[in-house]
Amino acid sequence: MKKLIAIISLLFASFAANAASQGSILVKTVAEQEQIVTAANGSKSTVLAPAKSVLPGREVIYTVTFENIGHEAASDVVVTNPVPEHTTYQPGSAFGPGTELLFSIDGGRSFAPAAGLEVHEHDGSVRAAGAEDYTHIRFVLKNSLTPGAVAFARYRTLVK
Repeated sequence: MKKLIAIISLLFASFAANAASQGSILVKTVAEQEQIVTAANGSKSTVLAPAKSVLPGREVIYTVTFENIGHEAASDVVVTNPVPEHTTYQPGSAFGPGTELLFSIDGGRSFAPAAGLEVHEHDGSVRAAGAEDYTHIRFVLKNSLTPGAVAFARYRTLVK
């Protein structure tokens, strides 16, 4: 029997957001899955629906929104999300309009672009880091967020 993994705790997990200016950033992360919906006329479309529980081998799509709820523009906004335990980041799936993407392979202690990450093995060898090594994803906004503005980012994971 396949082990059922409940991800409700992932829906409202606490994630870090930093803003160097006076803005106040509200960060929300939602875990979703793709579902195929059939319309009355028989046409099919794919929609995102809240992920309540997920079986191993299925994808979970995380949508992260960051909203400036302050009264001043927020600059240098950085949002860091973990790759949840029991999941693997799906290569090339992270994106966010106007963001720089950085990844961590050491539990969020350091970040670099994916191409610059290396894993130092116990035997002294070095290899390029792969998506299975990522522990955190960092989204760095290139522009400031004006009061009331909302930005978003998204990435996919596969449940182990």
